[in-house]
Amino acid sequence: MTATFHPHAARYATAAARARLIAEIALDRWAPDTATPILRRIADHLTEAADHFDAYTPLGDVITLQFEACAALWEADHLAEQFPHTRLGQEFTSYVLAPISERPLPYPAPLRPASPQMARNESVLAHTIYALNTDTAHQAEQPEAWLREVMETWRRWVQLSELVRVDNARPCNRHARP
Repeated sequence: MTATFHPHAARYATAAARARLIAEIALDRWAPDTATPILRRIADHLTEAADHFDAYTPLGDVITLQFEACAALWEADHLAEQFPHTRLGQEFTSYVLAPISERPLPYPAPLRPASPQMARNESVLAHTIYALNTDTAHQAEQPEAWLREVMETWRRWVQLSELVRVDNARPCNRHARP
């Protein structure tokens, strides 16, 4: 019996590995007590997506996104969006789908902080996300370390965005925004 070669199987395996790693990161993340059950649910959805990617056998040169995996990833994204205290970045599941879809990785939207210090922090974090997203060598050589660094940078971005929202709402900063 000969083994059947599936040229895109590695892409699905990479997506599954990324989903499992982000699930692990979500479970290990320090967050307020109210976020812990939400992080568990997000991790469950990510693990479900990984299981679907592992079970899928690509057909020839056709790359498809399985409905079940995408639905699980959507649920994880939706929960993170509904509960920002989980501190998972916008469209974080794009990092799972990137090996399959070849779509660009997400970049943060401008925060427009009134504070110069927060503007500097925003610039540093935005640059770091850009550098990580475009560092294909680091992605290939140390995929786990790379993804952990990406998720940590996005965590810091979400944290900064909350600080900016509060700071910009202060009466002394309402007219200072660019």
